[in-house]
Amino acid sequence: MINKQELVTILKEQHRELKVSLVGALDSIKNDSTEDSLNFLIKFKIDLLKHLELENGTFYPDYLNISKDQEKIKKFVEEMVLIGEKVMEFLNKYDSTEKISIVKEDFEIELKSIIDTLKLRIETEEEGLYDIYVLSN
Repeated sequence: MINKQELVTILKEQHRELKVSLVGALDSIKNDSTEDSLNFLIKFKIDLLKHLELENGTFYPDYLNISKDQEKIKKFVEEMVLIGEKVMEFLNKYDSTEKISIVKEDFEIELKSIIDTLKLRIETEEEGLYDIYVLSN
């Protein structure tokens, strides 16, 4: 099993990669490059699936074992699952340059919302959960 510090380091690096892809998608659409935007979204989706596998399969189950407030963590995990579902709906909705081009303004608005939601979620994990997790025995 991977140690806690290594796991958190990997998760944080994945967060950085996810942010880069989303910002790249947003910058690309602002520059009228739906193809580049789609490529960033494809990379984001691949990276997100890897991240969720590690987070949901390793981090959260282990975190639940050490948490004193299991109900709070279970609720947090449930919220993350819902966010993941919404993000996947967005990615499936805009899975081609044609679909992005047709409603470019809507795409940009929805993408900004996804970015804001994930930014907040990442901050919550990195500034709270991860520190508690690493310090637990």
